[in-house]
Amino acid sequence: MRPVRYPHSDGVRNIVLVDSPGFDDTFMTDAQILRQIARWLNATYQKNIKLSGVLYLHRISDNRISGTPLRNYGMFKELCGKENFKNVILVTTMWDEVTEEVGSAREKELQSDFWQHMINLGSTVHRFEGTTESAWNIINSLSLASSVQRQSAPNPTRNGR
Repeated sequence: MRPVRYPHSDGVRNIVLVDSPGFDDTFMTDAQILRQIARWLNATYQKNIKLSGVLYLHRISDNRISGTPLRNYGMFKELCGKENFKNVILVTTMWDEVTEEVGSAREKELQSDFWQHMINLGSTVHRFEGTTESAWNIINSLSLASSVQRQSAPNPTRNGR
């Protein structure tokens, strides 16, 4: 877990972005990664630090959602808990790797099928277009009024994982 603090463009607040390990890592099992994220979240919660939101990054250049991406998404949903989906931004990346037509079709499929449940419970979808402005637009869409926090993380050994 690598937290990095950035000054917000409003000059008043700081933004802390936390890069977490992705699932399907070469050196760690999904269960180990989930435990690492859960430990960090629990330690953060113990310090009374609340998260304003969570960004879930998805490569729009991926032409199928099966296997690892599907499993990652399932673990992500479980980690957040449906009560916190309103604080989740589903971000599509790598738009420079696809045509607008192909990317838009994939984005529509994500929204109407794969992400529909989370969107129905308040998650929003944004495109990261590889610019600083795009990044700030995504960050600024987070609600600072509510926070995402689970006191206990899901059991990473469920289903034998």
